[in-house]
Amino acid sequence: MKKIILVLNHVQAGMGSDEHANLAPSGKKAALGPGQTLTPYLKEQEAEIIATLYCGDHYYLEHQEEVAKKFIGFAKKFQADAVICGPAMHYANFGEMAGSLTKYFIQYGIPAIAAMSIENPATQMYQQEIPIVKMPKKGGIGLNDSFKNMALLAAEKAKGNDTKALEERICF
Repeated sequence: MKKIILVLNHVQAGMGSDEHANLAPSGKKAALGPGQTLTPYLKEQEAEIIATLYCGDHYYLEHQEEVAKKFIGFAKKFQADAVICGPAMHYANFGEMAGSLTKYFIQYGIPAIAAMSIENPATQMYQQEIPIVKMPKKGGIGLNDSFKNMALLAAEKAKGNDTKALEERICF
């Protein structure tokens, strides 16, 4: 089984809404929030979420390097094969967090992907630098397909496979 780490903001991790946007980084050795939906799709790909890392997206935006170092350290300590940042959907602050963290992980040699909608400003900002799985704005039509695609791409990256053709099909 390939080991996947999921990175979420405070809302997606179930830690409250905007009143918790300054939540310090933390994590649980479990699949939280959207990780529950991803679990069966990852299992089909012989992969599993070994932990969910999260923090408030405002906290992240004010402490990017600190959070990135903690999350990268955790991923290395637990020998993660790949990281999924998101799904950020159309939420701008979470999109910025997911995009920049994906970039950090890749720079440190850890395969990583993000997932967000075209409406997210971070999609335009990062789509030339990192793989961003396409997803609908807020749920709705295509959401299950985007979760399947996130699982497939993360698992392929975890296995060290060439994902160029796959990314052309499912990413921005």
